[in-house]
Formats: sequence, C-alpha cells, structure tokens
Amino acid sequence: MSIFKKISERLHTKRVEKVSQKSSHHSSRTEYLLSNETPFDVTEAFRNLKASLSVSVPKKDGGVVIMMTSAYPEDGKTTVTANLALMFALSYAKVILIDADIRKGRIAKYFNKRTTPGLSDYLSGQKSLDEVVYHSKKYEHLSYITCGTHSPKPYELLESDEMKNLLENLRKEYDYIIIDTPPILLISDALALAPFTDGVALVCRHQVSYVSDIARALNSLSFAKANVLGVIVNDYKAPKAGKFYGGYKKYYYYNSYSYGSTNPNDSEDGEFPPIPSAETEPAPTETKAENN
Repeated sequence: MSIFKKISERLHTKRVEKVSQKSSHHSSRTEYLLSNETPFDVTEAFRNLKASLSVSVPKKDGGVVIMMTSAYPEDGKTTVTANLALMFALSYAKVILIDADIRKGRIAKYFNKRTTPGLSDYLSGQKSLDEVVYHSKKYEHLSYITCGTHSPKPYELLESDEMKNLLENLRKEYDYIIIDTPPILLISDALALAPFTDGVALVCRHQVSYVSDIARALNSLSFAKANVLGVIVNDYKAPKAGKFYGGYKKYYYYNSYSYGSTNPNDSEDGEFPPIPSAETEPAPTETKAENN
C-alpha cells in the first residue's frame, strides 16, 4: 500500500469566503473546485495525486473504478474527490463522478445542481440512466451522477445487483469512474461498494484525523477485501523553508477549506474557469502565512 505524501506536502486549500446571508442556506461549492485562482502548489498536488492513482491501478479492458472515503466527516473527502475527477477530465480521460452518499450527498453543490434525480432514483428503478447522468457544461470529458432522493435503505441499494451492473455498464463508456462515499467509521455504506471497485483511497485531515481512526478505517477496508491504494493527507500545514531548488523557492502557503450548509442547491449547472497549466503558471512566491 502506497502513501501519497506529495498531496500532504502541498494540499492545503484556500479558505472560501462566506457567501451573503441571503444565499447562505443554498450556497454552492463551486469555489472549492480548482480554478485560475487556485495556488499553483495545490494544482500540482492534484496532478501528483492523479498520476499516483493512475499507476496504482493498472489499466485493463474497460474503465477503472476508484472509491474515495474517509474515517469521519469534515476531512475534505468530497472536495478532494471532485477535484480528482476534474483533474482526470482535464487530461482528456472520459470521467464520471458518482455521489454514493445517498444519506447526505454533496456532489450536486459543486456543480450548482439539484440532488435529484440521481443514483438512488436509478437504483430503485424510478429513473433511467440517461435521466441521472449530467454532463458538465464547461468540461466535455466530465460527467457526474448526484446522490438522488434520500432512501431509508441506502446500504441495500449500494450492494444491489443494479449497482454492480451500473458500474459494469459505465466501465464500457468511461475511462475512470470515481465514487464519493460516506465516512467509513460513521456508517457502513462504503463497505457495500468496496467489492465492486478496483481500488480505494482513504482521505484524512492533518491535525484533525486520529491515527487510531485511520487504522480502524484501513482495517475495515481490509476486512471487506478492498484494494487500498493509499492514504491522502489533506489540509497539511507545511513548515516554512527558505531553500531554492532549480529556481523555485521552497516556501509554501496554504489555507483551509471551510464547510457550510449541507442543503441541496436548486440552481442549474454552473461553469467554472479553467485550471492553469504548469507551463503558464508562475512559480510560487513567498507569502505570509494566514493564521487559521
């Protein structure tokens, strides 16, 4: 099992300003997606993460299914998952992002979309696949499925033959199927999906996640016979350094994400600006660290 250390060195994402009180209960999370305003280090961290996952799961006939989970909430799992899917899509891979947190899904908020219809509606036979697959207006290679209508039996839906068949069908059409699941130590829904995936990555948060909780989460995944790809350390607060390496000053500055309302957003799919490339983005410069 590999440990993705590079993401821990750079991935400490910027804090999002609070939206106005008028829209605070229906705020989107589009600000959490990578954009032109994203620090170069953070963008590169996701490139490194994408590269690590690409070599960790060998390509075979059909698409690769990667499941993302965490030990507990507020580890930044969904933000990491959404941006990972976006980074794969920017590499011209055909990607679909699935929100499998039927109880409290948040993927819809990243695209200013309603949560319904979605995954649960398809698995329960209420909607067809075409009705629950949404295509990003900004990036032609990125599609997504929201969580759908809340169900009293999400575990049963996720372990069903319908879910297994859905992933098999999506493998034929997409290069990567990336699934966002609930925290594994809070509820067991993620364990229902583990046998259907090619690999699982565990997201934890620096100075928030306990080592004992990470160990318990890994043990649970091992018991479910999941192929654990590694641990992603989010929100890492890097120490200051003043050394130069090839013209780049090793001095990084990070902020943290803040988390707001979990109510579904009712607006339509929005667009977000393109991510800067490594060739055009200037090198990181020295910046004073913000007190969190």
